[in-house]
Amino acid sequence: MKNLIRKILKEESEDFDWVGDIDTEKDFEDYFYGKGEYENNRRNSPGIYIKRDIKWWKNWVENVYGAHVGLEGDVTHFLKMVNKLVNPIDGGKKEYTMLANDVYDYVKPSLGGVSFEDTTADIKEAYNYFGLYANNNNLNILQVMDVFDRWLDKRDREGRPLHVEDGQTFNID
Repeated sequence: MKNLIRKILKEESEDFDWVGDIDTEKDFEDYFYGKGEYENNRRNSPGIYIKRDIKWWKNWVENVYGAHVGLEGDVTHFLKMVNKLVNPIDGGKKEYTMLANDVYDYVKPSLGGVSFEDTTADIKEAYNYFGLYANNNNLNILQVMDVFDRWLDKRDREGRPLHVEDGQTFNID
């Protein structure tokens, strides 16, 4: 069966030659600046209104990656604490009073705890900026961050800034 599939693919491979013409980075660039098929979404395009350089966006992408990993770890740790707190084995032991304080401190950023709000804000912002692109291309948000990161690297290697100054404002190059 495998040999038959290989034979069919070899014989019909020219039918798929068009795949080589797809420029995923150009498609992403169009999305970022609201051009081409994304013109109707121009007002929501992340690169159109806010002047941010490549380094800023690279740091932002790293924050999004970190938010996903951090949120999962924080929630796992928090869930263990909460499970122990809400299912006490021995009445009002001092350890449960301390655990109640720890749970409270964990979710109270002003006391040095984890800020679920900040972490989830990074993830929410990624979906706000790139959710449409993810949906249109059947990607998850982390895959879109990979595409974005590669696109930023390419622009940086080519020495192409994201915006060009014209003396009064910034423009898309």
